[in-house]
Amino acid sequence: MEIVVSTYHLGLGGTESYTLTVAEQLQRLGHDVTVFYVELGPGVDIGRQFGLELRNREDDLPVTCDVVFAQESITSYQLADRYPTTPQAFAVHADEYDLSVPPQLPGVVQALVVLNDRIERQVRALALTPEIVRLRQPVDTKRFYPRTALNDPPKRALLLGNYVDLDRRDLLMQACHASGIELQHLGATSGKWATQPELELCGADIVIGKARVIVEAMASGRAAYVYDHNGGDGWVTPERYLLLESDNFGGQAEPTARNLEGLRADLAAYSPEPRERVDAPLREMSRLARLQWTSEGRAMGFAAEIVRLRAELDRANAELARRQARPVRRAVRSVVRRLGPRKDQSAQSV
Repeated sequence: MEIVVSTYHLGLGGTESYTLTVAEQLQRLGHDVTVFYVELGPGVDIGRQFGLELRNREDDLPVTCDVVFAQESITSYQLADRYPTTPQAFAVHADEYDLSVPPQLPGVVQALVVLNDRIERQVRALALTPEIVRLRQPVDTKRFYPRTALNDPPKRALLLGNYVDLDRRDLLMQACHASGIELQHLGATSGKWATQPELELCGADIVIGKARVIVEAMASGRAAYVYDHNGGDGWVTPERYLLLESDNFGGQAEPTARNLEGLRADLAAYSPEPRERVDAPLREMSRLARLQWTSEGRAMGFAAEIVRLRAELDRANAELARRQARPVRRAVRSVVRRLGPRKDQSAQSV
């Protein structure tokens, strides 16, 4: 089959990891796969390493194709216009952004792909709902696999995510420091990217994040801890696996807040055993999930950028206020100096 997979931005987030993984696996199955993107990102280099056909101009796309698999509404509409008679599947990745809402026009999309129960509930509430296909997050077990043994007690934790910042990251750093664990942060808000996450993961005993980060961490034999900007559900264990998977390991499965003491208690309960116990579900995910999800990173990246810019703006406004106050203070001191002697002379004359 000729398959066109589309995503607006091709960066280094979880959605991009999903897109590249699925496109590569479909290609291995013998399909002709073209990845269409609009906004250039560092994920393009990874896609080229995978041997994928990457195109960002419509004129370079196949004249016809058998299936379009869109990850967001922008390219969904764009490719529906280019391939008007081609069936289209649409992966719904988030419930926070309009970008992730599939086109609400009859006939544009024939199937919706959802990767967790929370998104499925939202999709079923849409005004127009085509066929819904519930899949699981795919993971490439030839790329993500246990390379090193876990330390007991743990020595190093990796926070892998693009949106954990400010107070939530500081809280985690305090908990790790108090537990004697070195914490490294890779992601947009840290200014450092994980261009080879399969290697970064195996350098850590504990991997902290959400969604695909958790799936890839478990495949790499790491102890996985769900914690991100939306919340924190803690350790992934066999008993809690189905509950956390239904929320896409998004930190919203349970109404439990993680404060400093809670994080320290969780870290103290670390054990390398879950690496062996979650092996069977991972094989099932790898077998079942051969489709995709993508294009959420751009909208969430803007949100993270706003937080950073707001902090910079606050600092700039504070500095501007200090600078503006200096001449006022000097003028006040000058007036006081001029008025001071007059008052003394007036008192002497009396």
